[in-house]
Amino acid sequence: MNTVQSLLSTKRVWPLRSILLSLTVAVQSLYAVPNGETLFQITPPVELSRLANEWEPQQALILSVSFPEAMEDLEIARNFVSVLDAAHPYLDIYVFCEQEKHKEYAHFLSLIHHHPRVEAIMEKTHFIDSRSLLRWARDFGPIFGFGSNNQLVTIDMVYRDPMKSLEEEALQLDEPLDPLRDFFNLHGDAMPAEVAALLEFEYEIPVDIVRPPVSMDGGDFISDGQGNVFVSRQTLVRNGGNRSELESVFVRYFGAKKLHILEALPGRTVPHLDMIVKFLDHETIVLPDFKISKEAPINPYHAGLIRGARSVLDKNERYLRKHFPNHKFLKMPMPPILFKSREEIVRQAKQSFVKVVALDKGIVLAEKINRLTDPQLVDLEKTVLTTIRKELPTADLSTPESLDVVLRYYGQLPLDAFIDRYSEPATRYRSYINSVFLHNEEGRQAFLVPQFTSSDAAEGALLKEWESEVESVYRTAWPEANIHWINCDSMVSELGFIHCATLTVPLLNAE
Repeated sequence: MNTVQSLLSTKRVWPLRSILLSLTVAVQSLYAVPNGETLFQITPPVELSRLANEWEPQQALILSVSFPEAMEDLEIARNFVSVLDAAHPYLDIYVFCEQEKHKEYAHFLSLIHHHPRVEAIMEKTHFIDSRSLLRWARDFGPIFGFGSNNQLVTIDMVYRDPMKSLEEEALQLDEPLDPLRDFFNLHGDAMPAEVAALLEFEYEIPVDIVRPPVSMDGGDFISDGQGNVFVSRQTLVRNGGNRSELESVFVRYFGAKKLHILEALPGRTVPHLDMIVKFLDHETIVLPDFKISKEAPINPYHAGLIRGARSVLDKNERYLRKHFPNHKFLKMPMPPILFKSREEIVRQAKQSFVKVVALDKGIVLAEKINRLTDPQLVDLEKTVLTTIRKELPTADLSTPESLDVVLRYYGQLPLDAFIDRYSEPATRYRSYINSVFLHNEEGRQAFLVPQFTSSDAAEGALLKEWESEVESVYRTAWPEANIHWINCDSMVSELGFIHCATLTVPLLNAE
């Protein structure tokens, strides 16, 4: 049992300083290779003149692509191609990928090959043979700064959250830990080293890499360029809960003057501040104008999430206005939480019932039931209906009322109770704030902004209205910036958008 496992499995009350020290030891152990040698060690801080700002001139854009993931869902692949198309007129693009996945790599390149601007895109896009990575480059990539000699400094946080697996062990969950996720996390922790080596080689400049004793995702770190840094309460907890100790790490390693703790969005989502807070320059802060759907919440769970989101956003805004009274605050529309409709939940209840009966009656094997295609599920429903009519001749699954009768007959949860207790596996927020700003050496600027669509005509019209407001907000700070919309419908359930999937490299040797 490692240090943190011992720490959390005991009932002893530990002082917060001891917790942070233990986490630091555990963080170092997380960087160990199997033979016991240390691959990446926590390092002393490097004196910084400043952190890089996201709005300053940039050298390059970094993405990471999992070819198997992109090929499994072509919408994800098309999303990346859209980013390459929008970004290539401004910056060089480095795509970290595993080229050993040669079939998927060839497939991905074929999507670009058929693009009308293929030559221009490929001239600016460089594929870097790396390890298996997920697409969230912002989270496991480095934070950039400039040293006292104006050298580039890459700050490499620990990407893996040591608390998660420990929580699972403490709760004694029957579900096994996800080895694939651990595998990607391990490789994600190595990416900053690859970025530093790439930049030093490509641009022939000195690049320092520093590893502070802090576990954090890059999407949960915001800097205002004036020495103020912001993380969520979840990152504070992830590092032991002692605010003064965590602030001292940010002071020593990030050159921070003050640490600010904000709240992340509630629910089963990614608790990152880059979904809800954005600095457009040293003195302009963008916050969400959270929209509430005209449709009443389907159940108490949905209603609670809406109240919780509103409370978090209001609390953050009060804090920021109090501590930054001289800043300019801009409000940007944030669409309502994307919940399933009553009709969708009813369909899910029916499908769940059909699967239960099919397994109980031996109509389908357990190992096959979750791999059935939509047409096969339709056929399965017909077979199940024929079977249950032998016991309940009037059985019908075509309406909510008739479905409820069948559910009650078989002792299943009544439909109203099913709806009342229903919760999605992910809380699907949509954020226009989760954008990336491109700013090249010649002064050309652009925002790559998430775009969302809807099959509902009324909501689709609202989304278009909100897009006009979003463009106006971004151009308030950067009137010459181009706005490029990137369709992110395929990413809503993945809980991250353009900012999460990209990383900008500051202009090297910039003052």
